[in-house]
Amino acid sequence: MVSKEARKGIHLGIIPDGSRRWSRKNNIALGDWRKSGQTVDDIITHVFTKHPEVAEFSIWAMSTENVDRDDYSRNLVYSLLEGKMKDLLVNPLVDEKKLKVNIVGSRLGDAPRAVRDLAAELVDKTRNNNGGRTLNICIGYGGRAEILNAVMESSKWMRKNPLIAKLHQNVFERHLMIPRPLDILIRTGGEKRLSGFMLYQVEYAELFFTDTLWPDFSTEELDSILKEFKERERRFGK
Repeated sequence: MVSKEARKGIHLGIIPDGSRRWSRKNNIALGDWRKSGQTVDDIITHVFTKHPEVAEFSIWAMSTENVDRDDYSRNLVYSLLEGKMKDLLVNPLVDEKKLKVNIVGSRLGDAPRAVRDLAAELVDKTRNNNGGRTLNICIGYGGRAEILNAVMESSKWMRKNPLIAKLHQNVFERHLMIPRPLDILIRTGGEKRLSGFMLYQVEYAELFFTDTLWPDFSTEELDSILKEFKERERRFGK
């Protein structure tokens, strides 16, 4: 990974948990996730317009385990993702901020054709954006799968370079889907676990767990968390 001294800005990760519980709590049909989608829009816009210190933002849209949910639940998430990606394609923020959009996940290939095509279009459209800021959307993503994939790719690299006696950390990290380490991780919904999100990158991240269910997570709460993050002393194990 790029050393913390050389990196510009911070890497923010969010696990947006609690949408289904919010729907049940508010007697809203589980198929109506408009509020969850609006929160996604609001947080992405707020991060890239009001927090220039955030250079990279990773949001977990769907885990590898979510792919194995029942057809109704899985297709509900895919439908939401399809709509959000269509919105991003025409969102002026992407061009104004010259955002690079990455869509990653070892099980992204299990998504419907429409989702995969939109993902490819978004990545291709923003590939050459040079604003220095990145949005990572994780679909069919799991940290263990990412690490295993990096191990396999690194092994291939070692076989092609037989004179290298030891695998260097930088070579391994080059094969991660998201190479940059996290600086801050937020999980909404009250659960206090990582559930496999960016297991390698989370090593020295500052962790914030909020009881707020994702649809109710506000830009004001995000501001408060980022303020607290700035006030924390980070020692990186020293």
